[in-house]
Amino acid sequence: MAAVAPNAPVTSKGAVPGTTWARARLRLGIASVGTLVVGSIALLATRVPERQLPASTAWAAGDILWLGLLVAAYVVVSAPFDLVGGLILPRRFHRMGVEPAHWVRLWLRGVLVHGACLLVTALALLAAGRAGGEAAAVGVVLAVMAVLLAAQVYVADLVGGVHRKEDRLRAGDASFVGGIAGVPGFDRVWLSDAWDDRIARVQRFRRDAVRRSGSRALGVIIALVFDLAGLVLALVATSASTTSVAGVATLSLWATIWSFLGLLVLPSLSRGAVIAADAAAVRQGCSSAEVEHALRALDREQDDEPARRRLVETIFHPVPSLDRRLAALATGTSPPLPRPWNTARTALFLSWASLGLLSRAVHCNCGRPELWALFPGD
Repeated sequence: MAAVAPNAPVTSKGAVPGTTWARARLRLGIASVGTLVVGSIALLATRVPERQLPASTAWAAGDILWLGLLVAAYVVVSAPFDLVGGLILPRRFHRMGVEPAHWVRLWLRGVLVHGACLLVTALALLAAGRAGGEAAAVGVVLAVMAVLLAAQVYVADLVGGVHRKEDRLRAGDASFVGGIAGVPGFDRVWLSDAWDDRIARVQRFRRDAVRRSGSRALGVIIALVFDLAGLVLALVATSASTTSVAGVATLSLWATIWSFLGLLVLPSLSRGAVIAADAAAVRQGCSSAEVEHALRALDREQDDEPARRRLVETIFHPVPSLDRRLAALATGTSPPLPRPWNTARTALFLSWASLGLLSRAVHCNCGRPELWALFPGD
């Protein structure tokens, strides 16, 4: 298979003429997210959880079995999209960084760990709801969110085999960028071990500015409040509950729909923070040429889509296109920090706590376990 330049708009045998890596992944994300959201709406509209699942509020031996079957059903529904996103598209567009057998092992590890997290969370919600009512269940969700934030790097290791090395994280996926992880106030910057010193220097300056300015904390707070608002709304205004298997399944379906709403409204909050962080790197000592080099290199490794239509970016991308970032850098029109940073993808990660099912269905990480806990980004 011939090598293709990283920034070339590639197509291949069997691909739609003119289809790029970015467009193919975007279509996959639309299909995977759409399937889960439409499926959730259909199940709620036909009241399948209420009619088919146990509604008892007393503990029974079958509770854990039912919840395990529901998690398994989610894995089965997601599996075809994971196969396309993690194996078929990367091979078709010459982006496959590992052997297929390795990907299968990594995927099995990822779905087992993520599925176990969902199952344990569902049982904790059921126990809290039965023992202390919905208020206790909300407290459990808050506790799980705190654990997810504090242990995000460890979760990434468990799910996707992301290894720590001093302040670097090592992953096989070229789109892996590390991030800022930890509870705000105790968080730290993590860089990708694959970056050269020039890229790492720019990203350290950018992320230090994001963390010190409070932009990351602001993004986390908004994401947390958004997810909690959806949880409370579902518990108050729908048949969702945390006292029965049927109620917990209903809650998961509503959380999935709420996460979809977040995909539409939250990305617009974070694009300004990305551009502001680019400018902050220049103010702190990086040259414009250094920042441009880093941004171009990162774009090639992720979407490889320097320019996008405004509508596509508004709906699907929390990170502005390369062209928009470079234009803002050149004209000095960047907004100041703090601004909410990484809000949409933080909300997706935290939605594990309320049993939302979209966190690994979106186009940026579908089928790529190394990106399920630490999403790709700026």
